[in-house]
Order: sequence, then C-alpha cells, then structure tokens
Amino acid sequence: MKHTVLILLCVFAVCVSMRAQTASEAVGTLASRVSSLESHVNQLPNALLVSFLFGAFCALWAMNSGRNSWLWFFLGLFFSVITVLVLLLKNSRDRDGGVHLGKRTFKLEDFRQQ
Repeated sequence: MKHTVLILLCVFAVCVSMRAQTASEAVGTLASRVSSLESHVNQLPNALLVSFLFGAFCALWAMNSGRNSWLWFFLGLFFSVITVLVLLLKNSRDRDGGVHLGKRTFKLEDFRQQ
C-alpha cells in the first residue's frame, strides 16, 4: 500500500511539473503573439496614411481627366497600386484617342485645327 501511494505521489509530481512547463510555454507563446500584435498596431497609422495618399492622388488625377473623383478616391484607398496602374492605362488611352470630359469625348485634332 505504501508503494502505491508513493507511486501515485511521483506520478502526480511529474504531471504537475509537466503542467507547469506547458503553462510557462503557453505564457511565452502568448507574450510573443502580443508583441507581434503590438508591432502591427504601431505600423497601422503609416499604412492608413499611405492608403489615404493613394486615394487622394487617384481622386486628383480623376478630377483633372473628367472622371468621378469620389469613385477613384475610394478605389485608390482600397486597391492603391492597382488603381494607379489602371488610371495610368486609362490616361494613356485618352491621350491616344481624345480627351474624355464628362459624357462627351473631344478629339485633340478638333482643337488643333482651330
């Protein structure tokens, strides 16, 4: 009977020590995840500023080329680089075929003849 109690106490001690190790490992993992989250939160204002600047640039460009500036602002805000590339493509097509102002398209040759 004494040996059974002694074995149970040893097993209990081993289980408690294993539990303490996993708890300390869990605390370490949690601490590293919290520090990673803090670094992401610290970078958030920079990312928002860059997105806002992309949106403002797209809106200004759209306004100067006769497009809906609010639409292009939000497209630039959410899709930044892709929107700028699409706007560059649309601008090059406008320069090749004419200027798009609102719903009317004016050919550049019409203005050169006057």
